[in-house]
Amino acid sequence: MNTLKRIYVMMYLTGAMVLVVKSVLGLASGANTLSWLGVLMTSFPIAAVLSMAMMLKRTARTSANFPFSITLGFLGVGISGWCAFFLGGPFSLFYMAAGGFAGFLVYVFWYSRFGRTPSSEIKVGTPLPDFDLVSSSGETVSASDLTKKSAIFIFIRGNWCPLCMGQVNEMSAQIGAFTERGIRVAFIAPQSLGKTKALAKGRPEGLEFYSDTKNAAGRRLKIHNPASLPFGMEILGYRSETVLPTVIATAPGGEILWTHETDNYRVRPTIKALLAVFE
Repeated sequence: MNTLKRIYVMMYLTGAMVLVVKSVLGLASGANTLSWLGVLMTSFPIAAVLSMAMMLKRTARTSANFPFSITLGFLGVGISGWCAFFLGGPFSLFYMAAGGFAGFLVYVFWYSRFGRTPSSEIKVGTPLPDFDLVSSSGETVSASDLTKKSAIFIFIRGNWCPLCMGQVNEMSAQIGAFTERGIRVAFIAPQSLGKTKALAKGRPEGLEFYSDTKNAAGRRLKIHNPASLPFGMEILGYRSETVLPTVIATAPGGEILWTHETDNYRVRPTIKALLAVFE
């Protein structure tokens, strides 16, 4: 299943961008304007959201189901279908709109979901299992060392994931709210030390970054996600096995206070929710 998702997401995102470009060119041509508008309505919203997330790396979360985009998609298919069936417009554009919308629905309701069950290793009220990590400075540290004071462990998929980078940038802007409360904030990614060093560069004091180079911590906590890297990104030096985005808050000494085990990679906890754990 993960292998299918790896291939699907690359094909869908490429296809959505192609539809956007073809739609814009079609609208510019002045022919079959309504039909091309329908095609654009099924592909542009998600292409815009994900493109902005990848370029700006400021999007830390989205809605789970994109209700506005789904509404536009329905309207887009309806418009292109009306043109094809009642106005003599080209059926090819109706098929494009229907295909683009179907691909979007598959992305929202299948690809984005993990189908995960809560980990048996990270239960509220129990001690955080011990594991080793490598800090951005190259030092090996254990979870028991990191939980000597209140801590938040944020497991992210890696530098390649735009929403993960959105989380990092969001936290970078608001880390003071945590340091003034004596809360350690640690981002953990199953990637090489070099990539974690690059991620940590220029970040504000109080924000910590760790490599789980062989995903040993992810496996120990049972939050690893085999073969989930988008197809072809291995060329950038990432392993195909990643981690399910997870947040764990602990009290001094390591007792787990709160966890967030999202079943949708686009749904992440807010800064407000994280601070509320310690209030």
